Amino acid sequence: MLVQFTVEVDGKVVGAVQQELSGSAAEMEEGLRQTHQRTGRIVMERVLQQVALQVRTPRCCGRAMKNCGQRGIGVLTTYGEVPVERTRYRCKTCGHECYPADAEMCCGRHRVTKPLAKRACQLATKEHFPGLSQLIQDQHGVTLGHDRLWELARDVGTHAERLKKAEAACCRVGRKVLITPDVTPRRLYITLDGILYPTNLSEPDPADPTHQKAVYQQMKVGAVYWQDEREHWHKKMTWGRESPAEFVAALYRLACRCGYEQADEKVFAADGADWCWDALATFFSAATGVLDWYHASEHVWDAAKSVCPAEPKSWAGPALDQMHDGGGTALLAWLREQQSLVVNETADAALEQLIGYVAHRVDRMDYPSYRQRGWQIGTGMIESTCKQVVGQRLKGPGMHWSEHGALAMTALKATELNGDWHSFWKSLVLCI
Repeated sequence: MLVQFTVEVDGKVVGAVQQELSGSAAEMEEGLRQTHQRTGRIVMERVLQQVALQVRTPRCCGRAMKNCGQRGIGVLTTYGEVPVERTRYRCKTCGHECYPADAEMCCGRHRVTKPLAKRACQLATKEHFPGLSQLIQDQHGVTLGHDRLWELARDVGTHAERLKKAEAACCRVGRKVLITPDVTPRRLYITLDGILYPTNLSEPDPADPTHQKAVYQQMKVGAVYWQDEREHWHKKMTWGRESPAEFVAALYRLACRCGYEQADEKVFAADGADWCWDALATFFSAATGVLDWYHASEHVWDAAKSVCPAEPKSWAGPALDQMHDGGGTALLAWLREQQSLVVNETADAALEQLIGYVAHRVDRMDYPSYRQRGWQIGTGMIESTCKQVVGQRLKGPGMHWSEHGALAMTALKATELNGDWHSFWKSLVLCI
């Protein structure tokens, strides 16, 4: 089967493509795809050249810059590499040189069009860089090397990170702003946690000082989630390596966009980390704090292993029943009764530690009331979010990250998971 295409632009023939299709259906489909690529390259060459010719003469130091002739480059598109001639300009006063057409055709300083950059960065959120070049080659017939892909993803992700920080800059401790919400759910959950990821730093291994081990750092992750009228779940997330105060400001702004101020029920759920509960006091004081049930249960089991080492279940079971039926108040009263029954110092110390833990958090452990209202009492949502936005991409075998790179990749991943991918790219402008 001989297929021929004649390419016309504005009524003028600019090229022709001929392809012999033979073999199996799959082989002919692949041949047709290659024909489409070749046809697209012919059109894109005219498109980009027209864009380059229509760019206005730039100004610098208050006057028009000098036209210094044209220079050719190859621009990578979703149809392959396309040659383009664009004009170089130079300022007569300060000597600054630029190619203004590059900003119209390319994604920032990379000689890659925005549609191709968008596809490459989206794949980068899922595929490790060693295999990414081949994946793009298979899908688009374009060769993008490892270094170029990494620099592209880092620049785009860094831009997303800066946007997030700029939006949160108006929210600081003690100062809240009025934000028009995108949604107004009746009940809104706010939760946050941290997850460790491997860095490219190393330190002596305490077990063997002659060897180095990777240094891990914590990425903070926050999530806001709710159900709509059809009981479908929705979630938005934020991330960061900034200080807890700055991070919580970003989480507060996200919560306000999701209807925090308008919600009838505001539920703040977290584990036992102090920085998480500081967030409740500073920005989410209108919400009801809920200590993660499973986190509290772990402390009960830890104590049981010391109080009743031979059969910890026989002690942990009644303790958890008290917490389930009567919340933190009932559990605390039961634990104090148990103090008279302990027989050794180890058990007494473990029990005393658990009593201190519960007493400090008893107002966040009213589990019977929470269940009666239909609230979630676990933080599984934030734990899965941490894995989605950080763990799956930053904690693969052999991976290690600079702080800059980790933030950029997390920003890309979160932008996609938040459903903001297309709107983000529509407004994306990277500096040359």
